[in-house]
Amino acid sequence: MLEEAREQESKVTDQMWGWRNTLADKVLGLFPRRTAEHLVNAQKEGILAVRSLLDRGLEALEGDLQRVQDRPPRQ
Repeated sequence: MLEEAREQESKVTDQMWGWRNTLADKVLGLFPRRTAEHLVNAQKEGILAVRSLLDRGLEALEGDLQRVQDRPPRQ
């Protein structure tokens, strides 16, 4: 049963990626090659910026956790 669920999930995931790639190709095909490259690079930079913010948030949480662990136990 678990194997069937994983297989189904894999099929759905593959299908979604296929749709995404088809749509991206059609949209980017509306623009000259250099413009399409700039659009893709701009999207990539946006995602990297979000990742940077998430990394900073994770660092802050690690600091919070460390302070909780370092505090003396209640009596």
